[in-house]
Amino acid sequence: MTQVSQVSSDRYYPLGNEPYMSEGQLAYFKGKLTQRKDELRNRISKSIKKIKTLEAAQADILDRSNSYIDLELEVKNFERHSDMIVQVDHALARIDDGSFGYCELTGDEIGLRRLEAIPFATMSIKALEAFESGQRHMSVAN
Repeated sequence: MTQVSQVSSDRYYPLGNEPYMSEGQLAYFKGKLTQRKDELRNRISKSIKKIKTLEAAQADILDRSNSYIDLELEVKNFERHSDMIVQVDHALARIDDGSFGYCELTGDEIGLRRLEAIPFATMSIKALEAFESGQRHMSVAN
């Protein structure tokens, strides 16, 4: 299990000229993931509050229909944010076990730019493209 010390992530930014997944980079991404998790929890909380207010019965059929559409959208938001929290938790676990930043299919580096955009990414772009290409070929064959 890799220990990540607390590096001030508010001033640190990962650089390409330092060792890949250095202590500073791991601390930076751990902070970024923790912040994302907090944001997602806040969004889930807001969705729950909105869902509870949308459950009130509407007398008018048009109002009821609009309310159901709004409710469906909020439930989808809730599910999407909940799924993202699971992905963030898995990324935090990968930081702890030392596998963060490496493709789960090939073991290659995912890359700082990709992790900056999607800090919970599990595949390199090359592996993702190969995986998606294989999926398309399989769906065409069926």
